[in-house]
Amino acid sequence: MQFKPILTSLVVAASVVYTALGESPSQHLSHSDHPSSLHRRDIPGPPPPSEHGTLNFILTGNVTRVLINNPPINLLTTGLISDLYTFLLWTQPALNKTTPKVVIFSSAIPAFFISHMDLRNLNGSAAGVTAINQLIACGRLLQSVTSTAFIAQINGRTFGGGMELTSQMDMRFAGPDALVAQYENSNGFVAQGGGQLSLGPIMGKARALEHLLASRTIDAVTGTRLGLFNNHYDTAETLEREVDDLAARIGLYPQTSLNDTKFSLAFLSPTPEMLDAQVERFSPIAGGKVSQGLLKSTLEASDESDNAFERGIPNSILEALYGEVLDTLREDRRAKVLGAVKQEVNLS
Repeated sequence: MQFKPILTSLVVAASVVYTALGESPSQHLSHSDHPSSLHRRDIPGPPPPSEHGTLNFILTGNVTRVLINNPPINLLTTGLISDLYTFLLWTQPALNKTTPKVVIFSSAIPAFFISHMDLRNLNGSAAGVTAINQLIACGRLLQSVTSTAFIAQINGRTFGGGMELTSQMDMRFAGPDALVAQYENSNGFVAQGGGQLSLGPIMGKARALEHLLASRTIDAVTGTRLGLFNNHYDTAETLEREVDDLAARIGLYPQTSLNDTKFSLAFLSPTPEMLDAQVERFSPIAGGKVSQGLLKSTLEASDESDNAFERGIPNSILEALYGEVLDTLREDRRAKVLGAVKQEVNLS
């Protein structure tokens, strides 16, 4: 299988967008940057329609809310990935174009924020390769478009590819039902779209390795403690209100300063060279016999619908694929414990 990024020439570095804004802010930024001027012509227009019907848009001034709606589990199908890619391309600034200062991603499906990629696309097919390329491009656009702040409002499950996109957004806020994980290791491959490289700077190397290598789930409280989430809230209503208030506040300020601030912190993100190298390593791993066998077993255990298996990822994968080994280890552990207890009793 060959998975090669399609946007290397476009997303070379965050400076591509910054330079365009910096040359002549009056040409690229709207008059709404002045507090006293908030005319309809200065507000971003609607984004292009969601061709596959997986995204709904709510526009409030300089803030665009993207409601992800791909039932039953917001699976990263070719349609959802294509719609996300088209939308993120639209957020790039250009002459005589007003772009949103803030984009909020949230879900129309309570139990899921963004699920994993459709595993059937990891088979080397032309459609699958296109979907993977577009998913990689989405992550790079989230990092390189410095004139917009991207916020994840999470109150459901987000695994695999969904977690990769989430970790590359600028801010993440969690509700009581937020559960996230990069589970790729359990399927014998890696997070190739930038998620693996992003978690290190966010959480630190040791903690990132713990969760990546063990395919562990992170809840709202733990994620906040690790620095993955900016904050967590006890109710979905409080989560949405706080995110809306933050976005509206950011939207009041000039886009030139937003752009420079995000650009200034871009050094903390993986470089294009690092991302390219990750993609090159991904292809032989994901296309290998071990990974393809594990993926086949995972698909047999779940039809990628709203079921106990999908809600239980990554632990459900652990049990389905490694259950017999786990049972043996548990029996060995029990035997050792019982042996130690008997020896202690005999000694006493």
